[in-house]
Amino acid sequence: MLSGKFFVFLTVSLASCLGLLAFSEAKLVQEEVDALEEIALTLGSKYWKFNADTCQIESVGVTQVPPKNAEQRIDCECKNGNNTDCHVTRMELKKYNLPGVLPPHLVKLPHLQVVDFAYNYLNGTIPREWASMQQLTSISLLVNRLSGEIPKELGNITTLTYLSLEANQISGIIPPDLGKLINLQTLYTSFLPLLCYFFHPFYLHPKMRISDINGPTQGFPMLKNMTGMIRLILRNCNILGELPAYLWTMKSLELLDVSFNKLVGKIPDSITADRLRFIFLTRNLLSGDISDSILKDGSNVDLSYNNFSLQSPDQPICRENMNLNLNLFRSSSMGNNSGRVLPCKKTFSCPKYNLGSNTRSVIPGLYFDLPGVRLSGLFQPPWFCSLGWVRVVQQS
Repeated sequence: MLSGKFFVFLTVSLASCLGLLAFSEAKLVQEEVDALEEIALTLGSKYWKFNADTCQIESVGVTQVPPKNAEQRIDCECKNGNNTDCHVTRMELKKYNLPGVLPPHLVKLPHLQVVDFAYNYLNGTIPREWASMQQLTSISLLVNRLSGEIPKELGNITTLTYLSLEANQISGIIPPDLGKLINLQTLYTSFLPLLCYFFHPFYLHPKMRISDINGPTQGFPMLKNMTGMIRLILRNCNILGELPAYLWTMKSLELLDVSFNKLVGKIPDSITADRLRFIFLTRNLLSGDISDSILKDGSNVDLSYNNFSLQSPDQPICRENMNLNLNLFRSSSMGNNSGRVLPCKKTFSCPKYNLGSNTRSVIPGLYFDLPGVRLSGLFQPPWFCSLGWVRVVQQS
């Protein structure tokens, strides 16, 4: 029995050693080694050293010593166990302050699935050539200086599940062709400077993001076929008109942010998007009564700066002890015209609280920890009572 166990151990050990040896001998094809250098130079990197045997970047950036928070990663995969036929599947160069442009010759990496050049100083336009890369699943260009229009050809990359173009200087409209991205799970088209993050402490990180679109007004993009959408962000995109009814029926949708647009209409009486828990509609022209269909347990809802009817204390949205975070600051046209009118209040009042420690609270524009106090219901800090109110989830 002992000899049998030793034989199994020896066999597994030899297999593991041989596997490690094979991995160490894997080599990226020379065409892609050359392409990586060309891509790095186009991105504005002054330094580039890459080890094709280990598929590792040894040096990259505009300085010899990269920024402390810089992130880089190259993944390679070998075909059918052939260690001489290995290809790049992932390329990340984040927070390197790269000042160049996006490389059209990314197409020389035909097996590339993930590209992430976020948090740099890249300028110019998004290359239309990328549309031919039919294995791409993720593109992140978050926080750069990209300009021009979103190429309609991106709609041909039907393998995409993640697209982030947020916080750039993109102009024009969202091309209808993006509606062909049926596998897309998250769409982010928004302008999110530091202030906007500050206003939304419960913000989730997205997967498809396009931001700060300058140009003419546009209708809501056709996204009906994106049935697997999880996070949808279309902030500050000059969108005019009503929210399409299908949005409220998307079964996978968890986050909807269409803030800072020119949307009109009402919130539907019935919402069947059961997983939707983050809804940000601030700074639009939405009107009518606020349906309690939006008040789901555990939700985070921002309806501030709209034209909803002023909510009186007897309406469903004013119920006490709801387990959600709700911002109604200046959510009605009456409230917008009078700083002395608060939603869900018969008269203006400014209650005072003795705040201790150990409570996490949310007020318009602020997010802070106050250790030691448990709060629920309406919370109006005395120094912010004139701004409106939010409902606070009870915390321990």
